[in-house]
Amino acid sequence: MVLPLLLASAALLLLAGALLLWRHARRRSRMAATERFISSRLVDPAARDASGVPRIPAFHNRRARGGYWSSLFLRAGVSPSPAYFIAWFLWGFLPAAFAWLLAGPVAAVALAFFAWAFRFFLLWLKAERRHRRMVMQMPGFLDAMVRMITIGNSLGAAFQSATGHTDMPLREVLERADGMTRSGKDLDASLRQVSQQYGLHELYLVAAVVSVAMRFGGRSDQVLERMAGFMRDLEQARQELVALSAEVRLSAWILALLPAGIAVFIVLFHESLLVNMWRDPVGAYMLMAAAVLQAGGSYWLYRMARSI
Repeated sequence: MVLPLLLASAALLLLAGALLLWRHARRRSRMAATERFISSRLVDPAARDASGVPRIPAFHNRRARGGYWSSLFLRAGVSPSPAYFIAWFLWGFLPAAFAWLLAGPVAAVALAFFAWAFRFFLLWLKAERRHRRMVMQMPGFLDAMVRMITIGNSLGAAFQSATGHTDMPLREVLERADGMTRSGKDLDASLRQVSQQYGLHELYLVAAVVSVAMRFGGRSDQVLERMAGFMRDLEQARQELVALSAEVRLSAWILALLPAGIAVFIVLFHESLLVNMWRDPVGAYMLMAAAVLQAGGSYWLYRMARSI
């Protein structure tokens, strides 16, 4: 009786995973089609290869080129060094050593895993907060560019002047793009590359406007001014939605962290319970199913809370 239930649970989990992958693949294909259409309108004929496909990098491929960890460190404003990685190692090793002395090896391994997971969560949270601050600073930066363009400066000079009057952390991103421009790279290509590295969709849109202005001309100041107003309205609407959905997101955090917290408590204070369950065949299947359900449910709650 137990084996058919386990097989049915595994089949349902695989079906749910397949549906998630199918939904993600459809969304990626729509994004790729839209990006190819926009790139075909912005790229020069000389920038096409033999097949006629423009050689403009896709925004969502930044992790494949630079790596997830390097991109995360960059977005979090962290300079990885040997001392930083040593501190990361000690963050999980020291609590695990105390847990080994007090409760045994299983508790030590579990505590080290959760300590490093919490450390990764703090790094991710720092990156997300910096990203939100950058997005909030974008309208002010665009307004500064519009003022400089209005009084007669070129697009490149307006960008350099507005960069000098921008606060951190957005200034770090703009200075990186400005450095690429000074080394001989086009401004639109520099903004596109930096936006991919930092995950700033708003800066990618600015790169598209700059690309059109550099190739075809036009009133780029008006486009940037309207884009700044749109970003302000979007940020205000996002803040209102976050305030209205605070209870839902708090419930998602509690539902995701409560089972993990209970598991850590059991491992620290009643290790024999999980050890005996793991030695029993049915108990081992139950623990593995619980771990899979916890991981899948946490990811599902994260996607739901992020979409709000």
